[in-house]
Amino acid sequence: MKRTVIFSVFVLLVLLCFGAQALALDCVHPDFRGAEQKLGVSEQRIKDALGRPDQGPPDFADAARKLGITETTLRDALGVPAGKTFCPPPRHGAQGGPKGGPGKGPNQKAMGPTRTVVVHGIDFQVNYRTFAGFGELPDDITAQRQGLRSFIRPEGGTHYYQAVYVPTKNVSWVQAALLAESVGGYLASITSAEENEFVFSLVDDEKFFWKFPDDYTPDSHYGIKIGPFLGGAKTDGSSNSKTGWVWVSGEKWSYTNWCRNLDDGVIDKDPRPNDQPNGRGRQNIMGFGELNKPVPYWGDYFEQVSQYENMPMPAGYNYGFVIEWDTKPIMEPPHQ
Repeated sequence: MKRTVIFSVFVLLVLLCFGAQALALDCVHPDFRGAEQKLGVSEQRIKDALGRPDQGPPDFADAARKLGITETTLRDALGVPAGKTFCPPPRHGAQGGPKGGPGKGPNQKAMGPTRTVVVHGIDFQVNYRTFAGFGELPDDITAQRQGLRSFIRPEGGTHYYQAVYVPTKNVSWVQAALLAESVGGYLASITSAEENEFVFSLVDDEKFFWKFPDDYTPDSHYGIKIGPFLGGAKTDGSSNSKTGWVWVSGEKWSYTNWCRNLDDGVIDKDPRPNDQPNGRGRQNIMGFGELNKPVPYWGDYFEQVSQYENMPMPAGYNYGFVIEWDTKPIMEPPHQ
């Protein structure tokens, strides 16, 4: 009897061992970074749809429905073939995916909790540190404030503007809006073609436009550029790219100058349809850019662009923003 029990236990241990190996062979590490690039959906949204890894294997069909795509498309983007699932997360809590996956990069620290940051009455969810003013920025953020300029608007009144150059490319739209607010202004909110032309003249320089590198995605985004942030935000939460946009200044959203397809091979080298906005509710902030040269057209972008920490590379980067004041600041902001 004792020998039978010992043998049974041995057989059970062997089965468990080989069963675990077999399970390991049926699991793969998902490529969230690649999926974000292929699907045009933020990494965080994909993860939210799939659920937490410590809560069991993901339901790919349900996640695909939440993302508005097919299960096959989702699996292909993640590199998880049919019949396979995610490998269990390591018990020691290491971050990042497989070799070449998201991992930590410059300014990236352990993923922090998501919190609400309010910008001019608009709620944003962020998982990185933000700073209340220019004087509180850490040493690894450089924000160079350019000279103050004035402009008489067609509808009347003189407004004041200042471009801010960020060579460290680690100031997000939310952070830029907080900095503008800290000096009594707001991100430039454009209400006429004349104002758009003037504001663009403050940043009409290659140094303000970040270019997607050639090895960025399988198609490299064809070298299009993200330009300085402006004060528009999409707040209705809908998947309709064109609705719900507001100016942080509270001015009426009427004039627009969204980027459009040119297909001229010079200013627009991207053969894909590129009429903006096209984020389908995933890209809720905006600025100049979306073509291969500095342009006064606008593009919609992910909120994660240039965030200070936990930066998912596919979101892209940004080199600056423009602040606007309704009246001349009491003390002209310093040139740094």
